[in-house]
Amino acid sequence: MRRVSAYLNSHLFSSMLAFFIPLFGIASLIFFVKLVSVTSIIQISLGELIKLYLFILPQILFYTLSITFFVAAVSAIYQLSFEFELIALFALGISPNTIIKIFRKNAMLLSTILLLFGLILIPQAKQLYKGFIAYKRTQAELTIKPSEFGHKFGDWYLFIGAKEGNSFTNIALYTNQFQNKENFIIAKKALVKSDAKGLRLMLIDGKTYSYDDHKLQEMAFEKMEIFNSSAGRIFHYDDVLSYWFKAFSDRKRAFDLTFFIFLALFPLVSVYHIAYLGITNTRYERRNVFLSALGVTALYFAIAFGLAKPLGIKALLLLPLWVGAGYLLYRHKILRRY
Repeated sequence: MRRVSAYLNSHLFSSMLAFFIPLFGIASLIFFVKLVSVTSIIQISLGELIKLYLFILPQILFYTLSITFFVAAVSAIYQLSFEFELIALFALGISPNTIIKIFRKNAMLLSTILLLFGLILIPQAKQLYKGFIAYKRTQAELTIKPSEFGHKFGDWYLFIGAKEGNSFTNIALYTNQFQNKENFIIAKKALVKSDAKGLRLMLIDGKTYSYDDHKLQEMAFEKMEIFNSSAGRIFHYDDVLSYWFKAFSDRKRAFDLTFFIFLALFPLVSVYHIAYLGITNTRYERRNVFLSALGVTALYFAIAFGLAKPLGIKALLLLPLWVGAGYLLYRHKILRRY
């Protein structure tokens, strides 16, 4: 039995490797194009681009491994059937249930790894990605050139007369987003501060003007801080438990949780489908197993996507139906013959 298990596992591994490399390359290319589009918003170096790629790498591996295992397992079993090696194993008294057990162990191990990716690594990587983008956007907002109009700091339009490092002189700010008034600030000097409180401008020696209901109010100040509130709204980091706890109140987070679990369990709940598609007597029937495997994969993903949106986590209760359907097909088409 150990030799049979090692023999089947070697075929499964070589088949997975053959499918994984091109799928991983295609998925990486798709995500990389998405990363490159970020450069239209912010400026990033090659090293930072690689860092962003590492942040999305768990997602690439998650989707790729889930699909690769199913397609590769079907292909490996069909190849053994095509070469009549499975027929020889059946003749020696090895039943299809034995093959199912061997593949189920591999599927269980892979599904466990995918659950760790989907529930732990991907949420953290997503937040690191968003945090990095938020940080770079904040840095981009500080790329302010003297004597140029159109710069913004949060909700404020900003104009500076001169700049030296993080110190500005002759500053003017304007906004109409504060207290439903038109607000105008001038200051002789400003310093950029960035710490635990966030990114802010420290204005020194200036005046504020606010206009509302035909009234103009003026106030002088020695020091004033203006926070970049837009940067604070972009990103907030959560630990794993806090991140998924929001699934009880946030429909999008509930969809992500359900869809990730669906995909992570795909190898495990589809073992009978693998046997049904792969085990065949090629002397009597021919089939395009690759297209069949892709069709079943697309059907599973469509069901997962379609149910996760309206039902949320409750959609996982329908997974036994998928297992049951696969078992009925396996029992009717395979066990009855072998």
